[in-house]
Amino acid sequence: MIYIYDLLLNYQDGNRLVEFFEWSKDDVLEHIKRIPMFVVPSVDIDHFCFSNIKIDSKFLELIKGKTLLYKKRKSIFYSCLFCDLNRVIAVEFSGNGEIISKSCLLLDEEEEVIQSAKGVEEVHISYKVLSDNYETSFLTRKEEFQKRYLLSEFSSFSEDKDIDMFNYLYEEVFGKDDLAFEIKYQKLIEDLSQHFDCRYQKLYDIIRLSYSKK
Repeated sequence: MIYIYDLLLNYQDGNRLVEFFEWSKDDVLEHIKRIPMFVVPSVDIDHFCFSNIKIDSKFLELIKGKTLLYKKRKSIFYSCLFCDLNRVIAVEFSGNGEIISKSCLLLDEEEEVIQSAKGVEEVHISYKVLSDNYETSFLTRKEEFQKRYLLSEFSSFSEDKDIDMFNYLYEEVFGKDDLAFEIKYQKLIEDLSQHFDCRYQKLYDIIRLSYSKK
């Protein structure tokens, strides 16, 4: 088994791969002392990055307790690196083989892992694709937060029937019209879900500013 030493990893929700340039100062980084690395085909990397998969139990036993942390000699129970000589991803699995979290690497550390992987024999890892319909997000983490925030705020406007505030925000996006509130609400929600852009970043700033003045 090939090991890689002394890495910083940023394990995040398994449904989204956070690129290194999106790491936040509030993220809890793991200083890895040692982690096993496997060279796999690019199709496997794609599945590990963007699909919901379940890894074979024999592979789990192979990597069990092999990832060590510097802090207090702790370990991550089921974790490893996968590399296809173009990119590297760190994955943490649950006891039943599903992905709990995953991490990209810092750019210089990823290059070092790729260099270490050259000449290493590619392995076949058994896994089952549970679903591959995750949509790849092209929004940054900040934009995704703003989008979720707006969806929550619009929902509260609907529940509380804050018509004046809702109409003001709606008109910032679509201008004035005579549509009923329910139709406006649906129209705004659907557009936000499909087209998050500078219009909605402006709405986010307006709402935040309105709260700061209260």
